[in-house]
Amino acid sequence: MLANRLDKRYRYIEMVLDALIVYAALVIAIKIRFGEWHLAFSNLSLNWAAGISITVYLLTLTASGLYRKSFLETHLEDFLKTAGFIVLGGTVSLAGIFLAGQDNLPPRGVFAAQCAFTIIGVLGLRATARFAFERILVGRAPVPQPKVKIELSKLQNRRKVQFDEAAVSNHLTGRTVLVTGAGGSVGSVLTDRLIRLNPFRLVLVDVSEYNLYKLENDLRRRRFAGELVFRIADVRDEAIMRSTFAAYRPDIVFHAAAYKHVPLMERHPAEAFTNNTLSTVSLVRICESFGTEQFVFVSTDKAVEPSSVLGATKRLAEWYIRSIDSEMECKSVRFGNVLNSQGSVVPMFVDQIGRGGPITITHPEMERFFMSGDEAASLILATLLLDDAPTFAARMGEPIRITRLAQFLIDECAVEPGRITITYTGLRPGEKLTERLWSDEEWVVGTSNDTIVGIRSPAAYSRTELDAYFRYLEQISAENRTAELRKALFQSSFAETPRRAVGK
Repeated sequence: MLANRLDKRYRYIEMVLDALIVYAALVIAIKIRFGEWHLAFSNLSLNWAAGISITVYLLTLTASGLYRKSFLETHLEDFLKTAGFIVLGGTVSLAGIFLAGQDNLPPRGVFAAQCAFTIIGVLGLRATARFAFERILVGRAPVPQPKVKIELSKLQNRRKVQFDEAAVSNHLTGRTVLVTGAGGSVGSVLTDRLIRLNPFRLVLVDVSEYNLYKLENDLRRRRFAGELVFRIADVRDEAIMRSTFAAYRPDIVFHAAAYKHVPLMERHPAEAFTNNTLSTVSLVRICESFGTEQFVFVSTDKAVEPSSVLGATKRLAEWYIRSIDSEMECKSVRFGNVLNSQGSVVPMFVDQIGRGGPITITHPEMERFFMSGDEAASLILATLLLDDAPTFAARMGEPIRITRLAQFLIDECAVEPGRITITYTGLRPGEKLTERLWSDEEWVVGTSNDTIVGIRSPAAYSRTELDAYFRYLEQISAENRTAELRKALFQSSFAETPRRAVGK
């Protein structure tokens, strides 16, 4: 791929081109000074000058790190760094030329001009190559279209989530943004929106090598003036996350990394707790250590009165977000199912339709809230400018019956819609017929964004209580006491917890 680092053959080609630029810069400088063309290698003194300057400039360009990156990976700060090294190379080159003691050397001003032309040539070559790639090659590449485009307006009568992009872009100016789960369904769409909003730097973290590989190949082709950093890292690994924060010191963190499949998490409660709850706790603590300004936690409607392990672990994480009392601004964002996300019902239904059916649904009355990936990203980004509540959700209207969604897809996708049947398989462990965006103990408030509501409630527990309770959950998780862990995840009161476990 052109977006990846070029191999050694192309590095050598770059060095040859840069050597020619240095030589041409010297010839042009002499022409400007004396009004005549003098090929450097036709004169012994100029031969020395050209040889020394080419050698020194190539050494300083190598030292600058320019040849360790492709032109697509070279950003403004790399250009400035390289320009500084070229000036250093010009100074060293000038000293070396005159120490060589050759007669009939041109004035020092010629070599100063050579330095300026070298900066223009070396950096201009890369800027031109990047511009050509982004505007011409990528512009002509076919853009893959999704197989099925679902218009929510055909299924649900509500306004799409919107936000003031100019205001959010202004908020992100000069800031470093870190996204966990950046290669996932929500994270990748969120990252796509962030690219358009031009923060100073984007640090994109994902534990999946393949997801990050796909994301990098996509984003390296995009126009973005800031710096892009891709890190393979598990958010559960505190050491690697701390090293990432130490290197880039993010101002804003979007925590989208999570396990999200209900049946799988029912079978693996320890992994759900570790990845969905403890990673959030760890990340909050790291953010506080490094002075992060805003922390936005991506939650789910399944955290409301949870019936699944997934929902319970997300609720615990929300409780911890609510307990934070520091200068860092912490928020949670709840939404339902994201259309066309990995493992969601839409790709599954489309696949079943392609195979000739049947479409399998767990219950005829099953219904869910749905939003597009773009709306999910809009909701997350909009919360940066909202402070009306600790938790936010979109005005979703009424949930959509899954049977209705399935019939819509049959009508849209099936070659022979009448031949596709729907069968019902029964509720799976942890599933509810319908979800809610807030509980009876919570209340809704308006926000400055009329497509989003704030959700308030008293903080369930203090941070000290939660820290102690999570130590207890870690303990029984480590001891593989799965049944006890599952029960403890759903507790809404810690009164039954052993005293020694909660540090009382």
